[in-house]
Amino acid sequence: MLIDFQWITIPAGAARVGSTLDEVERAVADWADHLLEEAYETEFRSWLLKETPQHLVQLASFAISDTPITNRMYAQFVEQTGAKRPESLTRAQVESEIDHPVWGVSLEDARQFCRWLSDRLGCSISLPTEAQWERAARGDTGREYPWGDGWSKERCNSIEAKVENTTPVRRYEEGRSLFGLYDMGGNVEEWVDSPYQVYPGGQVVVDDLYEALGPDYPILKGGSFARGGDLCRVARRHGPFPEPVFRFTGFRVVREV
Repeated sequence: MLIDFQWITIPAGAARVGSTLDEVERAVADWADHLLEEAYETEFRSWLLKETPQHLVQLASFAISDTPITNRMYAQFVEQTGAKRPESLTRAQVESEIDHPVWGVSLEDARQFCRWLSDRLGCSISLPTEAQWERAARGDTGREYPWGDGWSKERCNSIEAKVENTTPVRRYEEGRSLFGLYDMGGNVEEWVDSPYQVYPGGQVVVDDLYEALGPDYPILKGGSFARGGDLCRVARRHGPFPEPVFRFTGFRVVREV
């Protein structure tokens, strides 16, 4: 079996999860005039309130894949198990996009892949929790984006890059996270193994996701090539809204250290 990612060890510590109110207000000011649809402006601030209040989560050390799972890696899983072939593994795309992230996988598809990989490697493989994902993205810092505090369309594959497709998972060297992970902003949205829950001391935000999917919908992180850079913020909490433009969902994996 070919494994085309590298394990990055994240040291034990306190994950800084979410945003402060000041950070929310700054993000609203930064992005209000750059949202993809004018209708978003009235709801944007309430979406970001899902990130509050910022809090610490103590985590044991863990290892995480430096890239999202690629088409190459996922194809092995499909071939060996007969699992459903996702949209990114169509015959026309496989040859030229083998090192692009797999997309079109559901949360349960990603969990099945983890069980398969656990059996092959003889250790427990899972999706990261939301807190693990955020710690891998910014460590002990308050970085707004995986690469730092300032937005940069040159450091990730969001809609602002105008690529209009996925890109190889190691294309954006300068967009890597504090611990050296690729594509934690842009390319494909990533499943985490945490449902939407209100942070301690926070408030329920009833928005289009809540109304479409219920109160405990699964969380996606990082944004994609098809959506705006506001979703590339580390603290942003998105979900699988049932429209085609939101189908570009992939994942990365973790194991215990």
